[in-house]
Amino acid sequence: MRDNPMEMFVAAGMFGLVFLVIYLAANAVRDARHTSVRKALLEKFASAADLGAFLQTAGGQRFMAELSSGAGNPLQSVLGSIHKGIIAIFVGVGFFPWSTGFKDPWAIAGIGMVLMLAGAGFLVSAAITYILSRRWGILRPAEK
Repeated sequence: MRDNPMEMFVAAGMFGLVFLVIYLAANAVRDARHTSVRKALLEKFASAADLGAFLQTAGGQRFMAELSSGAGNPLQSVLGSIHKGIIAIFVGVGFFPWSTGFKDPWAIAGIGMVLMLAGAGFLVSAAITYILSRRWGILRPAEK
């Protein structure tokens, strides 16, 4: 085992970063394939009447549901931001007790602070999105 635990932390972080880059690249390739397949399917229709007939079928309705689900629901966006913000804050708080085992605890505590601030940013973003969505009429007020 090494004398400096920071070396192990850096190595784990590097492996995590490489994994994240590979994961994001694979998602980008998959999304590009889905987009090209959808584009090719839409180009197959010779006229608007053919497209309308396709959209009346169960497969056409599924196709439209997949397309519209990518547009995003403001409420899901708000809940996603709240979810990310809470997780980031808790992970950031978790860095503080862990930082006591290092020679320079301020570096680890700094990472915790950055994560906590990022989480707070997600929560502020969620609040602003919710307020603006209600004001613009995208979200209807809850009925009592």
